[in-house]
Amino acid sequence: MAAINFQLFRIKHLSWKTKLRDFLDGKGGLTQEQAVSHKECGLGKWFYAEGQAQYGRLPEMRSLERVHISLHETVRKIISLKESGNEAQAAEEYKRIGPLSDQIIDLLTKIEAKVKEQEKA
Repeated sequence: MAAINFQLFRIKHLSWKTKLRDFLDGKGGLTQEQAVSHKECGLGKWFYAEGQAQYGRLPEMRSLERVHISLHETVRKIISLKESGNEAQAAEEYKRIGPLSDQIIDLLTKIEAKVKEQEKA
């Protein structure tokens, strides 16, 4: 069961990333809150509800929280740059999204592996 949940969150995160690009290009897809709040996106809602309750003891969860917050802070900065007309800097800042997103996917995979290992024990 854990594998299904984590796979779903990896897929949802990648979908959010696509919607973020659309949002930043003015095509909608996300609300401003979903884009800038680490608690209002799908991953954040899971993390601060059942994720913390079930897996909060894992050090990877603390890492996931830090990277996830950093991702949303970066999005907030990109939006601020775009709104102030600084498209070039916004585009440069957007380059940070991919590596942060990759870290989130990696951490979700590591958490999933630990959970599976514990379930076997």
